[in-house]
Amino acid sequence: VTQATEPSGPSPTAPATSSPAVPADLVPTYYLGDTPQGVRLYREFHVVTDPPADDLSAALAALTSTPADPDYRTAWPEGSFASATFADGVISVTLADTSLRDRPASMDEETARMAVQQVVFTVQAAVHQRAPVQFRSPDNPIDQVYGVPTAEPLANDNPNDVLSLVSLSDPAEGSLVTDTLQVSGVANSFEANVPWQILSGSDEVDHGFFMASGAMEPRLFPFEGSIDVSGLAPGTYTLRVQTDDPSGGEGGGPFEDTRTFVVG
Repeated sequence: VTQATEPSGPSPTAPATSSPAVPADLVPTYYLGDTPQGVRLYREFHVVTDPPADDLSAALAALTSTPADPDYRTAWPEGSFASATFADGVISVTLADTSLRDRPASMDEETARMAVQQVVFTVQAAVHQRAPVQFRSPDNPIDQVYGVPTAEPLANDNPNDVLSLVSLSDPAEGSLVTDTLQVSGVANSFEANVPWQILSGSDEVDHGFFMASGAMEPRLFPFEGSIDVSGLAPGTYTLRVQTDDPSGGEGGGPFEDTRTFVVG
């Protein structure tokens, strides 16, 4: 068992976790992912190779882009958004395609709700405020998006009811590692304990835990640490972090997030 180092400070994150701003070429973006409690939002720092003129434009571009982690997905096809502005304490998001007013037959109501919250959390992260979000058609507020009522500005839902309760920030998917795997993320886990495993295929080759900076409140808390991987043979591995689950799976099982990485 490898003991990870204790966290030394907060990881980069969006307003929901009260941490410092991220570098200009990284856009905090919320994507859909499956959990034992249904569809939730996972945060990924989307790399911007051709930065738009402002943070909100970058956020909208990221929302319609394919996430790096294959476990994530977006509900927003390319060309969904025309623009976004932040004025008088309200973020306005204008849809380019008003057919998005209606929920597709292939999308259930819960996924539709999460898709709308996907936008809310992402644009809030862009402006670093929990500001309400007004969805608009080109000229006026739009009464619904994917069948979710949006006539009035929307607040974000309770993070503990919408977000995955564990989400990795680092390492990036497919990272090349030599001796040390640097790990950071956010979680809301029992007694702030964040167990981790390293897997080779389905076989566990190492495990340990991180400690988040807090727990229980309606938000996620940063955790970080490093794992010595110098003893692993070259190859591809999976890091899996989870919430602690003292119930033994009675509530459906722990939340988890994974990243593949390569030991070179």
